[in-house]
Amino acid sequence: MNSAFSRRSLLRTVAGATVAAAALPSLAACGSGASATSAGNAGKTLAPWPTHTPVKGLHPDLPGTAAGVLDTFLTYPSNLVQAVPSKPGDGSTVRVMMISYGAPPKGPDSNRMWKAVNDAAGVDIELTMVADVDFEVKYSTMMASGDLPDLMMLGRSPLPNEAQFLQAECADLSEHLSGDAGARDYPNLAAIPGYTWDAMGRVGGRIYSVPIHRPLLGHSVFADSDRFTAAGIWQPTVGGLRKDDLTKGLLALNTQGHYALGTSTAANFGYLTHAGVHGAPNVWSLNNGTFTPTYGTEQFKAAVATMAEWYGKGLYDPAALTTSVTQARNLFTNGTYRSITEGFGGFTVYAQTVGDTFKVDFVRPYDTGTTPTPWFAPCYFGYTALKRASPERIRMLLRVLNFFASPFGSKEYELINYGIEGVHFTRGKDGGPSVPTELGKVENSTNLPFGYIASPPMVNYIPGRPEAARRCYQAQLDIVPKGVADPSLGIQSATRNKHWPTLLTMVNDGINSIVTGKQPISAWDGVVRNWRSQGGDAIAAELAAEYGKLHG
Repeated sequence: MNSAFSRRSLLRTVAGATVAAAALPSLAACGSGASATSAGNAGKTLAPWPTHTPVKGLHPDLPGTAAGVLDTFLTYPSNLVQAVPSKPGDGSTVRVMMISYGAPPKGPDSNRMWKAVNDAAGVDIELTMVADVDFEVKYSTMMASGDLPDLMMLGRSPLPNEAQFLQAECADLSEHLSGDAGARDYPNLAAIPGYTWDAMGRVGGRIYSVPIHRPLLGHSVFADSDRFTAAGIWQPTVGGLRKDDLTKGLLALNTQGHYALGTSTAANFGYLTHAGVHGAPNVWSLNNGTFTPTYGTEQFKAAVATMAEWYGKGLYDPAALTTSVTQARNLFTNGTYRSITEGFGGFTVYAQTVGDTFKVDFVRPYDTGTTPTPWFAPCYFGYTALKRASPERIRMLLRVLNFFASPFGSKEYELINYGIEGVHFTRGKDGGPSVPTELGKVENSTNLPFGYIASPPMVNYIPGRPEAARRCYQAQLDIVPKGVADPSLGIQSATRNKHWPTLLTMVNDGINSIVTGKQPISAWDGVVRNWRSQGGDAIAAELAAEYGKLHG
């Protein structure tokens, strides 16, 4: 599992949104692409997604479900499959721009992992990696410049006029990917679940990108289950523990120098988790074609009140709003934080980091008196769009994406994610590439994040930690059936495309101000009014109009 945050609505800055808005006033009409047209799908003939075709030859120990539970491997596959029969590339240079969370790597001439991947892909990949904090500014500049790379990882943060940019400057992939033809020519892309394609959505009825799959479960609370058991608050059943009892147990864990609830500046006190636990709809509720924002519901307000109550009791670190993700992780693994709220993929990081020190597990949604509705993540990390080119080059680039989407258990996946055996890794007890060499500590998938070009369906495999993988699998079985998706995913809204970063910053700032006691809970009503008047109501109307025409 990937450790990056799966919720793309995090990592926002007002400055980034302002720069993006200034840089992209009229992308829909610029460049050599199409003239200004509607990015909406209503009234359009919808291009079919690739016919979903799961990869054959892989045999998980604990099979996933159609509902979204991940295939689980307790040990590493002993016989790796060949996912791509021949080199997909034509020997040309392929320019790629994508997000990065690692240190800048040496170039392919001095980087054995990069060179090996280039050789296997049959192209010379030229990477431009953008740090997460610079994403909005750098991408806005690139989009406005007209100097586009061949492959662009977008969708991490919604940029103003992003959908119009896709129409104006990027390749329409529909004829290549739709239906059985897509499954035949690009089988690894066709293995990406349909719900991930749906969440990414079409633009003007057409396919303009390939999604990077992520699990349905989003932000979660992780804890040492033994310590929670000792405090009388470990309950492996959804809704099996009352909030008042949980609060009492958390106070017992909040000994001097320790905080029962860990969070970071990116997690905003974990409201993406607690809102769902309180029964709030996932960003929007959809009823008879009408979209209503979750922020105005009593359930969401109750979640903010709960977090404020806990902060007032000292359960959160007072420095939470200045604590980075990395710092929060370290504080959890060293025991300073008794629990932590983070993206689903963080579980693998913690299980591997703490080893046998303690037993990390998912805290199940607690009982607040309402039915919990755990929020599903958008189930994609971002998506890759292609610069317009000749049909022949587009087909070649899609073959390259198909290579990078090679599944877990394939030779290609091992190379892309771990490097070369004996050079970047040696095998652990279960046969997996789990022991990095000194070179592998530098040349690895963090510093060379090829998985942000394209990615296969994720699986639940934790090297050398089969019991942790079982706990992760069981948590999915417990929580996924209760989860709810954001009903607006895949539906176009011009106002959301333009103003969502600013609107989300408004929500985050309002939550942080109330939770930390700078404003009373009654101030939340004003936040919601401002949010609605500054774009929220317009988005709701646009979503309803688009939905009504598509589903009427």
